[in-house]
Amino acid sequence: MKARVDTRLAEMLLTENGRLIEVHYREGLDLDEEGLMEVQLRRDELTTDRCAMIAFFHAGTLSDVRVMNVDYFGRTNANTQLIALAIVTNDELGEAMSNVYYSYHPQTFPTRMFRSEADARKWIAEELARS
Repeated sequence: MKARVDTRLAEMLLTENGRLIEVHYREGLDLDEEGLMEVQLRRDELTTDRCAMIAFFHAGTLSDVRVMNVDYFGRTNANTQLIALAIVTNDELGEAMSNVYYSYHPQTFPTRMFRSEADARKWIAEELARS
């Protein structure tokens, strides 16, 4: 297993002693179906163990609403692998779109939106402690 994977849209890191996948989406790139699916498909290169995920999105990266049509987690092993997902963004449109996305594509693991990285990490730590 690797500690880091680079995809076209993001840098992915395995942290917290293998218990957390961090996805840092690159600034200035529009999110698209292929790139978002690549992130989900390549999680296994970091770990196949149960873990949590935290994703960091920059403002203005969601311009193609077609990305909302695909259940990226449901098409992969996310519902058996992920304990929780925290999404960190300061983009109001991105937050609204994410809320709509997860209402149409509910997951078996808890998912929460945050404006603060510290709050997201605190919540993820609590979810990991519960598992």
